[in-house]
Amino acid sequence: MPTVIAIASTKGGVTKTTTTANLAGILADFGMHVLVMDGDQQPSLTKYYPIVSRAPHGLTQVITRGGLVTEDCISKTAVPGLDIICSDVAGDDNILQSWLKEREDRLFIMRRAVRRSPVLERYQVVLIDTQGAVGELQKTAAMAADRIISPIKPDILSANEFAGGTLAMLRSINAMADFNPDLRSGDLYVLISALDRSKNSREIAEHIRRHFIGQPYVKGVLNTVIPHAAAYTAAATHQVPVHRYDKRRNVENSAWEVMHRLAWELFPELDQIYVDSIDRDEADPREGA
Repeated sequence: MPTVIAIASTKGGVTKTTTTANLAGILADFGMHVLVMDGDQQPSLTKYYPIVSRAPHGLTQVITRGGLVTEDCISKTAVPGLDIICSDVAGDDNILQSWLKEREDRLFIMRRAVRRSPVLERYQVVLIDTQGAVGELQKTAAMAADRIISPIKPDILSANEFAGGTLAMLRSINAMADFNPDLRSGDLYVLISALDRSKNSREIAEHIRRHFIGQPYVKGVLNTVIPHAAAYTAAATHQVPVHRYDKRRNVENSAWEVMHRLAWELFPELDQIYVDSIDRDEADPREGA
C-alpha cells in the first residue's frame, strides 16, 4: 500500500500545488513510483508538467465510481516515474462538490480509492493536491491521507486562516473518531512556505512554529522551510521540478538543497541520498537562453 500524503489548506495561494508538484518530482527522481491526484477543480496541478499520455478519464471518474482508480484514469507525465490523475471537470466547477454532498459516504470515497484500488499497488507514494477552500473534496482527501501537509505562508492572514479554517475542518471531520479510532484523518504537519528575508516574515514564522506545536490535530511543524525564491516560479514556467532548475549544491537555500531536505524529513529512509538531475536527458531550461 502506498504512503498517502494530502497537501491541504483552507486558504488559497499558500503554495499547495507548487509543493505537491515539486515533492512529487524529487521523489520520482529518487526512483520512487509516484502518483499525484489533482483534487482541485481548478486544474493547476494537471497543467504543471507536460502530459505525454493522457488517459480518457480522471478525477471525476474516480469520485463518481464511489472511490475506484482504474488504468483509464491514470495519465503519464513527462517526469519519468510520475503519473497523475487529472482534474477533468469542465465548465461547472461545483459538480463534484454537489455530487459528494449527496453521499453519506462522502468522507471515505477517496480513502477507498487509495486503499482498495489494485492498480495503486505499483506506487510507493500518492500525493493529493486540494482546493484552497473548505469543501467536500478537501475533506475526503484529508480522510484518505496517512499524513497531511499544510503549507502556511509567514503572514498573519495565513496563520489566522490555518487556525480558523484548516484546524476547524479537521475538528469537524474527526468528530467520529471519539467513537471509532479508525475514522480519523491523517496526521497533520505544518510546512512554513515562501519565507522571505524580512525580519517580520522571520518573526511570524517563529510565532507559527511556537504557537501551533501541540495544537489539537497538529503532529508537528516541519524543520524544512521553503524560502520565497524566483526559482519556484521559473521552474513552474518551464514545467520542470524545481530541484532540476536550481541545481546549486552546498548552497543552503537553493531549491536542490531545500527539496532534498524536505524529502529526507518526510521519508527518513532517503536521508543523505542525492538524486542526480544533471545527467538526466532533459536539458537545463536556462541553457541557450
